[in-house]
Amino acid sequence: MNIKSEDLNYEKKHLAEVVSMIRAIIKEKNVNIQDYKASIVERKRFMYEHSNEFFGADLYAHMNEEDLNVSILNKDIIKVYKLHRSLETPYFSRIDFKTSEGTDTFYIGLTGIDKDYDIIVYDWRAPVANLYYNYGIGASSFEGGAGMIEGETVLKRQFDIKMGELLSVYDNEVGVNDALLESVLQNNTSEYMRNIVDTIQKEQNEVIRYSGNSSLIVEGVAGSGKTSVALHRVAYLLYNQKDLNDKNVLIFSPSDVFTSYISNVLPELGEENVLTTTFKDFAENYIKGFSIESLPEFIERYYEGEKCSNDDTIKYKLSIEYKKELTGKLQDYFDSLKFKKKIGLKKTFISSEELNKLKEGVPKGLSFCDKINYLSEKVCSKFKIAEVGNSSKMYKILMKILEVNTDAVSLYVSLTGCELKGRVPYEDVFATLYVYFEVNGYPNLNYLKEIVIDEAQDYSLWQFEMFKKIFNGATFTILGDKNQAINPYLHYDTLEEIVGVFKNSKYKKLGRTYRSSREIIEYSNKILGLEGVESVRSSIGIAVEEVEANDMCSSIGECVKRYREKSFKRLAIITKTNGLAKFIKERINCQDVEILPVYMAKGLEYDAVILCKDDFNEVDKYLLYVGATRALHALTVVGESI
Repeated sequence: MNIKSEDLNYEKKHLAEVVSMIRAIIKEKNVNIQDYKASIVERKRFMYEHSNEFFGADLYAHMNEEDLNVSILNKDIIKVYKLHRSLETPYFSRIDFKTSEGTDTFYIGLTGIDKDYDIIVYDWRAPVANLYYNYGIGASSFEGGAGMIEGETVLKRQFDIKMGELLSVYDNEVGVNDALLESVLQNNTSEYMRNIVDTIQKEQNEVIRYSGNSSLIVEGVAGSGKTSVALHRVAYLLYNQKDLNDKNVLIFSPSDVFTSYISNVLPELGEENVLTTTFKDFAENYIKGFSIESLPEFIERYYEGEKCSNDDTIKYKLSIEYKKELTGKLQDYFDSLKFKKKIGLKKTFISSEELNKLKEGVPKGLSFCDKINYLSEKVCSKFKIAEVGNSSKMYKILMKILEVNTDAVSLYVSLTGCELKGRVPYEDVFATLYVYFEVNGYPNLNYLKEIVIDEAQDYSLWQFEMFKKIFNGATFTILGDKNQAINPYLHYDTLEEIVGVFKNSKYKKLGRTYRSSREIIEYSNKILGLEGVESVRSSIGIAVEEVEANDMCSSIGECVKRYREKSFKRLAIITKTNGLAKFIKERINCQDVEILPVYMAKGLEYDAVILCKDDFNEVDKYLLYVGATRALHALTVVGESI
């Protein structure tokens, strides 16, 4: 602690007062909740007993009123839950901000706390919190209700509070106190990702609070906090955009394991978990009757030695060029469809010759479904019936008469000559989805307003174009690192290439890494020859260990024993292939250690990692880099030296 004893006593007294105030608010709200709940039950009972007396508009008004009352009750219950959590750590910072009108003191915490219209603690997402994240002592400003408020930060104080007890206090002149940040980063990890509200850095805060109406592409080095930043950004948007709720946000996760790992963050931030899916699960909504190969399964197929006989074919199928080829094939397919008989409506008929002539006049640049839509409108016009309300009916009639194949897989097979036997390989999934949407129309998912895509380096530009068309009413937050690409057929020079897909999108970089020790980052940088990637953490005196061993399993077992003795809680043995992971599992007793291939470890982090390097070669350097950067405190590489 670096503050005067009288200041420390004041802060201890203030904390006790705030905790007491929170308890009083909880008690008051609990009474109100019980009274409100009883009132709702009584009104529902009254409506049931007198249901014959309510009709039409009166009944509808009473039902709406009850729905509103239940909504208010639920909000109060959630508020009490948040207040209970605030008892443990009511706030983490104090800012004294001086203007010409005087000096105001702001306490900032995980959850906003107010009493009788007086704000006791400001929510970390409130505009005033920018004084904590973006400024040190000196000139500063934040967005107020009437515009920007200029002034001077004269005190920036940080607290470490656990279970309502003040453990330490720091006065800091710049950003987040280095000692506090170092303390947090040196902690052991857990099976769930934690929130980082008290240690958000300025560059991270800029991403979290990005308020432009356009999409945001974020490229960050390994350990820069991309996923944490993405989740905190979601929480920020849910707090600040009143028309946004958890059902309006969708996160594309790289795997179900990763989804489970991040599942704790939003609830910790006081928000409900949002919708989450993997690309495989998303694709299965549209490709029926066939299993879909996921990216991890595709990578496993590649590295287990079952590569396609022609690597160039796979690379081509993931490219924009293949999309262009398919677009041409769909145009040819449309051109091949012919009307074989007339269409009649009451006493009016359109001959097959005239219908085919109308079809020939459809613009070439439209998607397949838009071509049919265009044709439907022209046919409606010929019949002199209103296009609005009738063109959708005519669309279905024309699709049936033209005998359009709406089954994506069989149409894709007929267009390309591919053989798909009960399973759609990863390299064919995008193309099959593209055929599906082009023929059947893109789904109406306008209820989704924010799409988050993590591990962007493993998605092709073609996929991003598809996402943009599917979620055409949403903005995107896209995060990744070109150096963590695990797909051997896809690599970006920079993720700024994605900007071209999303109009007016913003590109930001996160250049500092917080996860791994300095020793681990220096070792990881050598793998790819990276420069300028520096760990925020100081040296912890644990050098990366390289072990050349004839008996790999024996060496791994000894290393696990050493790491357990050092009290590392979360350990992982990371391999290149699933086959090697299974081999190790069968030969060593490591029930509390995760043993997994590197492509399943993406996005995860561990206190200590044992990286089996024997299977890796020069071509696999990005996989090796991903594996090494999973470690926070200790890394052992079993195999030949770098």
